[in-house]
Amino acid sequence: MSDKNYFLTYFQCEKTFNPYKLLLKKYGFTRSHNYFGEHNLFLCAISQDRLNQNKIYKGGINKFQKVFRFLNSQYMFQKNTLYKFYLSMKKIYNEDFNFMPETYIFPDDNYTINKKFVNYSLDINNLWLVKPSNSSSGKNITILESLADINLENYIITRYITNIKLINGKKYDLRLYALITGLKPLRIYFYKEGLIRIATQNFSLNITSIKDKYVHLTNICINNKNKNYILPNSLIHKNANIWSVAMYKDFLKSFNVNWYTIREKIKDIIIKSIQCIYQELVNENEVKKVNDQSFYNLLGYDILIDDKYSPHLIEINKNPSMAINNVLDNKIKTKLFTDTINLIGIVPYSRKTKKPFNVINNIIYDNIENNVNIALCELKRPRGNYELIFPLKENINKYKKYFRTISEENSIFWDKIRSSL
Repeated sequence: MSDKNYFLTYFQCEKTFNPYKLLLKKYGFTRSHNYFGEHNLFLCAISQDRLNQNKIYKGGINKFQKVFRFLNSQYMFQKNTLYKFYLSMKKIYNEDFNFMPETYIFPDDNYTINKKFVNYSLDINNLWLVKPSNSSSGKNITILESLADINLENYIITRYITNIKLINGKKYDLRLYALITGLKPLRIYFYKEGLIRIATQNFSLNITSIKDKYVHLTNICINNKNKNYILPNSLIHKNANIWSVAMYKDFLKSFNVNWYTIREKIKDIIIKSIQCIYQELVNENEVKKVNDQSFYNLLGYDILIDDKYSPHLIEINKNPSMAINNVLDNKIKTKLFTDTINLIGIVPYSRKTKKPFNVINNIIYDNIENNVNIALCELKRPRGNYELIFPLKENINKYKKYFRTISEENSIFWDKIRSSL
């Protein structure tokens, strides 16, 4: 770009975003270490100090900046809070919310835990997992052997799904991606590609292998330490421990199972899981007086498929890895990153004039009409492998009942979608 006043900068405050650096550099971003700079992209949560800045723009975030994570989005990523909100919806809508394994949270369910597990001993016909409430990558997950042997503080107990579909005799799960680009109105996108993560030892419920992490965990960062771990050396490598969705689709076809049927169920899980915590996200933005159009969330969904080909939500990852370690990573994650940047609409803007490059009518007031117009404009952007899954003309009525309140932005946006499609 010839005008030096227009450039792209980003700031990151978590090491987990390090794999993003090469991709950002490739697309013309420069890293800054100035937290209070007017960067195009913030790869971190915004602190209260940042929100208290009121030099020029309301809330200290200007209208051309994008922040990776919505305020209060930790409710999605912490296993205990996600399940709490899921359970509150399940109590109202019963079988409509039936996609997470039975779970007990300490200390909220302490009475029930003590009653249910007081005499529990390891039983392969009734297996339970003990998981940290706020951890990822399979860290510190153990099989429950006895309640007396564990300290439940900051942990949950969740039923182990044992009736699972296997690949080459091994356990696997799906790492899929969803993107939230705004709350008022809400827009949710699903990424059509993803990774199938396959364990490195044959699945067994034999008591001798019950503690073997290479049998029961699918996380890449765990299994890549096993001597049996095989990296894909091509886009189609059936013996590898990582597959693409395209390969998985062919695998299912060999059992006369349609991937698209499973995929529709997964989309339903994604929409409903976001609706579980949606109102908390909206409330926090309103309290902090920030416009949610400045925020977005790329989510990593871990999905387990049982032997009846039904998907189960295991957890939602807050920083899905963008590390490029093999040919599949390079193909899928590079495209995922590119499609995300295109869809959220990052544009260079002048730090002097506070105007974006080559945009004449640039003033965006924080009001209902303009927030809806931003959303409508977004629908015209190139999506790559993303597809909009909510709202759609055919599913607005299905999901509207799960909203605690329906904002005016959502109502107007839905009407425009109904009339334009």
